[in-house]
Amino acid sequence: MMVVSSFRSRVSTRAGTCSRRTILRYAAYLPGLALVPRRVQAQAAELAFAHASTREVFDAAVRRARGRKRPVLAYVTADWCPVCKGIDRQVFSNPVIKTRLEGLALVRVDVTAVNAPNRALMKHLRVVGPPTMFVIDPRDGREMPGTRLVGAVDANLFLDTINLAGL
Repeated sequence: MMVVSSFRSRVSTRAGTCSRRTILRYAAYLPGLALVPRRVQAQAAELAFAHASTREVFDAAVRRARGRKRPVLAYVTADWCPVCKGIDRQVFSNPVIKTRLEGLALVRVDVTAVNAPNRALMKHLRVVGPPTMFVIDPRDGREMPGTRLVGAVDANLFLDTINLAGL
């Protein structure tokens, strides 16, 4: 922490102020100054998403997570979505993100098929299309404010969003 505080003071004297987002953005590019120790990075497991393509399956996954008092990361995606494939490669394969998501229940909402159950689920979630992701609070089952990300997302923006949500 001493390094971050001295870095922050140098940045604030040179450039006026430095946002937390800027610091996180640069930290993600410096693996030597990793946010998570290397041994933890090496142990980061593959992310285990529950899959849902109907409202009933999605609601059941959220109920299970709420029963365990775990926030839910809902990720709306489709096989035909090239931006979603980029998010899978660049965000969900990042060892720091894998480690940070260990305490969350992960639900991949698959809207590949354009059918009535998928459209009903998207309407229920207030999603226009993939990729969209947001976090559901385990206390009340509602979307946590400020956690919705729509469109292209990189690792820095994703980390910043879950940090600001207190996850």
